[in-house]
Amino acid sequence: MSDPHGAPTRPYRLPRPASSGPRARKAIAGWLSLTAKDPDIPLRDWKERRPAMLPTGRRFDAVKMHPNLVHAALGSTAADGVRAGLAAALDGPVICHPGVWYYALVPPQTTESWKSPHAAVLGRGAWLGVPRTEGVSRRVADPYWATPLESPDRLCVPDAVAVILHAGAVRLEDPARPHAHAWRSLLDHLTTCPSCTSGDLCDEGAVLRRAERAAR
Repeated sequence: MSDPHGAPTRPYRLPRPASSGPRARKAIAGWLSLTAKDPDIPLRDWKERRPAMLPTGRRFDAVKMHPNLVHAALGSTAADGVRAGLAAALDGPVICHPGVWYYALVPPQTTESWKSPHAAVLGRGAWLGVPRTEGVSRRVADPYWATPLESPDRLCVPDAVAVILHAGAVRLEDPARPHAHAWRSLLDHLTTCPSCTSGDLCDEGAVLRRAERAAR
């Protein structure tokens, strides 16, 4: 799939099952903590079930996505529907600050190549509240992982993030436009087809993806 500017993106697919073992969670937490000058600070925050404030622009940038665009693109405001849709569309980690923003974690220096007018990217000089890898906190309003960080080298592809933002803007502008219908059909298929959810795009999925491209 391509972004609104014609750049190629990774094909849509649901992520592989996340490794939820203590060793995997500890490794991911360790990688995240090294973003801070003093790694002990975020590790202590997470141990006490608080989100840690981490600087962006070092190990990752973060695309700041408005909930209205995300929900419009996915056709859902329910947590399960948003989780499945983001997993299908982005195949990477997304943090939700409830009722405020979604943040897609993307490779560092994305700020230098970002072109979408629908979101800003947090890079060097910015900070982001990052939940512990289990996503458990003391308060309902604390950030959580809408889709998990499964490994340090598996961040969202910036062009795929631009695509979902563009789709949301199209649906908000005119839900009856052909692209809105094509996007919804594609996403519905990707989140329910056994072949596509395992990472292998089936023939129907390929047809729907071509239709979505043509409708832009």
